[in-house]
Amino acid sequence: MFFYLLLALFFLIISCIIYLVFLIQYYHIFFKRQGIATLPLSSYLYGHFTILWNAERFSEQLCQWTKQYGSIYGLVAGTRPVYIVSDVSFLQEVFITQFSKFQSRHVPLLTHILGQDRLHVFASSGDQWRRHRRILISAFSSVKLQKMSSKIDECVKTFVHLSKNGDINIFPRLKQFTLDVICRCAFDVETEVQGNSSNIWLQKVMEIFVRDFDRTPLAMLNRFIPGFGRFWAFLFHIFRTVGLITTPANLWIIENARDLVNERLLQSRKQENDDNCKDVLQLLIKAAADPGEAQLSLKELLSHVFVIMVSGFDSPSTVLAYCLHTLANRIDLQEKLYKEILINSHSNENTVDDLSKHDLSKYIYLDAFIKEVLRMNPTAVQFVNRQCNQDTEVQGYKIPKGSLVQADVYTIHYDSTLWGPLPTDEFHLERHMTKRHPLALLAFGAGPRQCLGLRFAFGRLEVIH
Repeated sequence: MFFYLLLALFFLIISCIIYLVFLIQYYHIFFKRQGIATLPLSSYLYGHFTILWNAERFSEQLCQWTKQYGSIYGLVAGTRPVYIVSDVSFLQEVFITQFSKFQSRHVPLLTHILGQDRLHVFASSGDQWRRHRRILISAFSSVKLQKMSSKIDECVKTFVHLSKNGDINIFPRLKQFTLDVICRCAFDVETEVQGNSSNIWLQKVMEIFVRDFDRTPLAMLNRFIPGFGRFWAFLFHIFRTVGLITTPANLWIIENARDLVNERLLQSRKQENDDNCKDVLQLLIKAAADPGEAQLSLKELLSHVFVIMVSGFDSPSTVLAYCLHTLANRIDLQEKLYKEILINSHSNENTVDDLSKHDLSKYIYLDAFIKEVLRMNPTAVQFVNRQCNQDTEVQGYKIPKGSLVQADVYTIHYDSTLWGPLPTDEFHLERHMTKRHPLALLAFGAGPRQCLGLRFAFGRLEVIH
């Protein structure tokens, strides 16, 4: 009996391997038949999967391939075709015109682990995504962001005070600053994280980026065979139960955020008639109590606490580091921005230090400066993609359901036809005074699934300057 089970398992494995090889060959030929350039297969079993995800820098690798294969080319990443695109007209149709057919992104393993009832706005799709989006759009409205500006100003003053004592390593300080801002503005929590590198929340959030969960074997299998996502999640729970896998920082944050949420839920029950939503968490709690369509479950609320904390931590601190590095090397830019701040602060009869009361829309050069930093140094470019939800055609090319369209952000940001006539490898904030293609700048994505924290991120970047 045992022999027959082993034999059956052997034939099952062989059948799966044959199926994988067939599928990879099929999609490779599929690209060629459409006239879409594609790389030679590096492996009959893995396709282009290994060379794509083993690249030292994802964005630079795409740039190199784009120079060789053109603005639209195909990769076979495991069992899924991936379109690498730097044609902004093609991307505009995917991200905006045909958005109903490209509503979702790649579904990471953590999403399957959390389950459908614990999805946040980044991982959800369809009606669930639209419900989450409605709630979060109101949380990041201009009126509510203005109310948070005084908290950002307090964080800036703490940052400046702690940075006065001699030479410092600026990058760790910026990470502490951004976490402090997100905790105060989103959750009304004073973490005292600035100047305290041993803070447990700081360590866990940083661990997410140091120990990249998406690089673990099960997460890579989920990328290789995305259709088996629930099975990989099932294996994760088994391995975690028997101690073969430690709890990733992602789950630690979600599980430990429960205490914070429960405390605020208790406060909200005591203040039932208080409609003043002083932070994002309060608004989410209000949505959780809503009996209508906008209701959030407690599990969804916890997932949103996680995604707000993580997304508001790494990219903003990296962009701030690039901003400060640029200013340190360009005295002329420092003077130009400082003069603009003086002019606008005097017109509002505020001191230069009282940044929270400024009308940031008047800071034309500051806005252009940040956009130019984002153009030259885009972050999180691997997330600027869309997954096809149903078979369709874009500019005459067939896009089968399950395919991924990945934007080559670096190539777009350095394209002279989009950003000329000034040299694109040089820093010129004046280029942003001219109207550009709506998808020429993809630092925050594009279309309905553009980063919801865009205004909040810009507000933080402008205030600290």
